[in-house]
Amino acid sequence: MTQRRTLSPLVLMLGLAILVGGCGRSSTPPPEAKLRILCGSSMAAPVQELARQFATNRSAQVEFDLGGSETLLPKILTGIRADLFVCHDPFEEKLKAGGKWTNTVVVGYLEPIVAVRPGNPKSIRALADLAKADLKIGIGDPRYSTCGELFVNALRERGHYDGVMKNVVLQARSHAEIATGLIVGPLDAIVVWNFVLGLYPGKLEIVPTSITYPPTRVTVLGLTSSDNPALRDAFLDWCKQPVVQETFRRYGYRREKD
Repeated sequence: MTQRRTLSPLVLMLGLAILVGGCGRSSTPPPEAKLRILCGSSMAAPVQELARQFATNRSAQVEFDLGGSETLLPKILTGIRADLFVCHDPFEEKLKAGGKWTNTVVVGYLEPIVAVRPGNPKSIRALADLAKADLKIGIGDPRYSTCGELFVNALRERGHYDGVMKNVVLQARSHAEIATGLIVGPLDAIVVWNFVLGLYPGKLEIVPTSITYPPTRVTVLGLTSSDNPALRDAFLDWCKQPVVQETFRRYGYRREKD
C-alpha cells in the first residue's frame, strides 16, 4: 500500500519564500555612480587625466561639460544639474553669491605671460618693448578673458597702456587662437596663461616682464545641484592629495616663483 506524504504548512511557506527570494535576485550589476564635471577649457587636460584615475579607483563614470568658465557659470546659476565646477578666480565668488557653492579645493595657479617666437627675433626684453613700432600683439579680450583683463590693468598701472595697446591687433577669447597667431600667423608677441607654454613645446619663448600679478587660483568647486553628494565630496577630498597638485604643476599651472 502506497503511503502519501503531505508537506506541512510551515515547509510550504519556507519553500515559497526561497523561491520568491531567488526570483527576486537580478544578475545585472548595479549601475556605476556618475559624476558630472563642468570644466573650464583652460583646465581640461589635467582634469581629464585626474578624473580617469578617480573613475578607475572608485568604479565611477565621469561626464564632462567643457567650455569657457564664463559660459559655464550661467548654466550653474540657472539650475543645471552637475556635481563639480573646475574654474579659476573670480568664479568661486560668483557661485557663492548665487548660493550654488559647497566647498573649494585649490589645485594650481594661473599667471599671464608674454611669449614670442623662439630666439626672440624682435628683441622684446621688457614690458616697455611691446610699444615698439611695427609690432603686432595678440591678447585675450579683457571683456571675457581674466588673463587679458589682468594684463591690461598692469599696462594702465605702469603707464604703458596707450603705447602697447596701439600694437594689439588681436583680442580673442581662445588661447589657441592667440597662440596660433604667433606660431603660424602674423603676430610678434602674445599674452596668454602660463599653461599655454606647455601646449606648444619648442614653439614659444617667455619674455620676463617683472610684473607681479594678483594670484589667480585654479579651483575645484562643489555644487549644491549635485545628484551624488557623497561622490562629489569624495572627489573634492581626493583633490587635496599631493599627486593632484603635482599634476597641475606638471601641466604648467604654477606661479613663476614656484
